[in-house]
Amino acid sequence: MTNIYCLNSPNIGKYRELKKITEKYWKFNNFENLKNLIMISKKIKFEKIFYQLNNNFCYINLGDFSFYDSVLDISCMINSFNNNNIINIKKYFSFARGNDNCSPCKMTKYFNTNYHYIIPDNLNNIKLLNNNLFNDLKNTLKLGILPTPILLSPISYLFLCINKKNMFKNILEIYVLIIKKIKKIGIKEIIFEEPILCCKINSNWKKLFCLFYNEIQKIIDILITSSFKINIKNLHFLKNINCNINISLNNKINLFENFHINIIDNELSKKNIFLVIKKIKNNKTISLSNNIKYIPYNLYIENFFNKKYLSFFFQKINELKLIKQILNKNLNSYNLLYLINFKIYKKKLFITNNFKKNKKKTNKLNKKLLINNTIGSFPQNKEIKISRKQKNFFLINKLEYENILKENIYLCFLKQIKLNYKILVHGEFERTDMVEYFANNINGIDVTKNGWVQSYGTRYVKPPIILNIEKSLNITNEWFIFSKNITKKKIKIILSGPITILKWSFFNNTKIKFLFCFKLSEIIALEILKMQKIGFNLFQIDEPTIKECLNNNKEKWKLEINNFLFCFNNCTKFIKINNEIHSHICYSFFFDIIKFINKINIDVLSIESVREKLENLNIFKKTNLNLGAGIYDVHSPIIPYKINIKKNIYLFMNKINFLKIWINPDCGLKTRNWYELNFTFININNVLNKIKNIYF
Repeated sequence: MTNIYCLNSPNIGKYRELKKITEKYWKFNNFENLKNLIMISKKIKFEKIFYQLNNNFCYINLGDFSFYDSVLDISCMINSFNNNNIINIKKYFSFARGNDNCSPCKMTKYFNTNYHYIIPDNLNNIKLLNNNLFNDLKNTLKLGILPTPILLSPISYLFLCINKKNMFKNILEIYVLIIKKIKKIGIKEIIFEEPILCCKINSNWKKLFCLFYNEIQKIIDILITSSFKINIKNLHFLKNINCNINISLNNKINLFENFHINIIDNELSKKNIFLVIKKIKNNKTISLSNNIKYIPYNLYIENFFNKKYLSFFFQKINELKLIKQILNKNLNSYNLLYLINFKIYKKKLFITNNFKKNKKKTNKLNKKLLINNTIGSFPQNKEIKISRKQKNFFLINKLEYENILKENIYLCFLKQIKLNYKILVHGEFERTDMVEYFANNINGIDVTKNGWVQSYGTRYVKPPIILNIEKSLNITNEWFIFSKNITKKKIKIILSGPITILKWSFFNNTKIKFLFCFKLSEIIALEILKMQKIGFNLFQIDEPTIKECLNNNKEKWKLEINNFLFCFNNCTKFIKINNEIHSHICYSFFFDIIKFINKINIDVLSIESVREKLENLNIFKKTNLNLGAGIYDVHSPIIPYKINIKKNIYLFMNKINFLKIWINPDCGLKTRNWYELNFTFININNVLNKIKNIYF
C-alpha cells in the first residue's frame, strides 16, 4: 500500500489575505487589526491541516506557516537577538523591518531561491522564549488530529548564521529542550528540514549531523528532508543515520527502505506520470517536494491557452493522489478521463547559431563627484493602482489608462528636477513588476492573474511562465520616446536583465535554461539598440538575481557562470563604447562571485548596503567598478535623518575611492510614499552639498 504526503505549502492564502491584513496591521498598528491578523493566520493554518486530512496524507504537517520568514520564526523561538523579553508580533516585525527603536536585521536570499530570510546574528543569549509552536500542536491534538511538526534543523540554522563559531553546543541544547517538550505533548515523529544537504559540506558539518541525530533519535522518530535536491555525496553518510530520509526522484542512487521519494517538484510543467511510476517502482511512501511552497495556489482560476500543460499547488496534489491510485491499482473512470486529457508540452525551442562573444569594455571613473541617482522605480499612488484595476475590468480603455501613466511620469520628472537630480528615471509607472511587465510583451511567455508567490514578508510577485520564447513586442519604446519629449536632461533607461527574467519565472525545462536566457538577452539587446538610435546613452540592466541563478552545488558553478556571463554581455553588444551601462544587485553575498561581477560588461553597479552596515563594500575595494551603495533601506519603514545619511556616506567614502562613488537608495522606491521620499531626498542633498563644500 502506497502512502503520500506533502511537506510544505504556500503561506499567503488563496487570495493573498495574509498580505492584505499584515500591511493593514503595519499601517494602523491597533488591536483590531492585530486580532484580524491572528484570525487570518489561524484560518490559513487550519486550511493546511484539513487539505492534508481530506487527501489521506500519512503525515499531517504543522509548523510551516510563517507571518514573515520561517528562519526568523526559529530565531524568535530561541532568541538569537540581544533581547531578554518575550518576542510578541510587534517585536517580531521590528526585527524584520525595523522601527524607531530597532534597526532592521540583515537579510539575504535563501540558497538559490528568490525567497529572502532574516539572517541570524547573535547566538550568545539563546533561550526558549515563546510557545507558539507548542500551542499550535496542543490545539491540533484537541481536534483529535496527531500532527507532525516540521522544523528547520539546528545544523542548517547554524549554516545560515553569520557568527557560528563554537555555537553548535548552545543550539543543540536548546533544540533538545524543544524536542523533549514536543515529545511530552504527545507527538510521535518530527520532520527536520535540511537545506544544507544540497551543498557540498565538509567533514565538520557531517560530524555535527551525526552528533545531533544520534542524540535526537533516542528521544523521537525522525524524518529528514531538504528543500532542494540533495547532493549525492551527502546521501552516503546519511545512510548511517537511523531515520527516514526524503530524497528527490532525480537523485540517482540505490533506494533503501528508509528513503521516501518526492516525485513531484516545484516546476509548473506536468510530469509524465507513467515515467514517474516506472522510476519509483515499489516504493511505499511518496511525496510532493519540500519547496512546493514557492509555487502559486490554484490553476483553475487562470485563463490562458498554455494552462493545459501546467499544474499549480492544488493540481500537484491531484497528480500525487492519481499516482497513488495507479500504484494501489485503485483507478476509476474519472482518473482515466483525466489521464486522456493529460497534456505534456513538447514544442521545440529554436535559436540561431550565430553566437559572438562580447568583450568587456574599459570602465571610466565618474565625471561628477558624489553623483546622486535612484535605482529606477518611484511610488505608485492610489490613482495608478485603481486605474490599473479599472483597465483590467474594462471600465476605462487603454488610451485613458496610458494618459494617466504619462501624467504621473511627467510629475515624476518635475519632482526629480526640483530635487536637483542630474540623472532622471521615468518612474516605471507602467510596470506592475519588473519581470511581469517584460513577460507581458514577449510572445511565448504567459502571465497569470493570481499566481502569487512570496519573495519576502509581504512582498509577493507573480512569476511568468516560460514555455517558449518567440519574439517581443514593442516593450519600452513608447514610454521612453514620451519621456524624451518632456525633458532634455539625461534619462537612465531601466531594463530587466535576462538572468533575472529567467530566475523570476517558472520554465518548463531546466536542461535548456541557458537557451531561454540567450533568447531573452537577444530581446533586451534589440531594445537597447532601438533606444540608442533615438538618442539615449545611459542604460541600467537590472540583475538582482545573478547569484541565485547559480546551482546550490558550487562544483557546477564554472560552466553556469560562463553561460550567464555570455548572456548578460550579449545584452550589451550594441551599446557604444562611450555610453554607460549600469546594473543592480540586491541582498546577496558577493565574496564568491566577485570575479564573475568583474567580468560583466558594466560601468556602475548598485547594491544594497544599509542592513549590512556597509561592510559588504570591502569586497569591492580592488574592483574597477563604479559603485552605488544604498545609503538608506527602502524596505524598512524607518525614514533616515541627516545624521544617519551623513554616517553612511562617510562610511562609504572610507571604504571606496570617492571617484567611484554613486549615491542611491538600496533598491527601487515603488513601495514607499512621496512624503518620506521628499524628506529623505532633501536630507541627502543637504548632506552631499555640505560634503562637497568641505572637501571639493
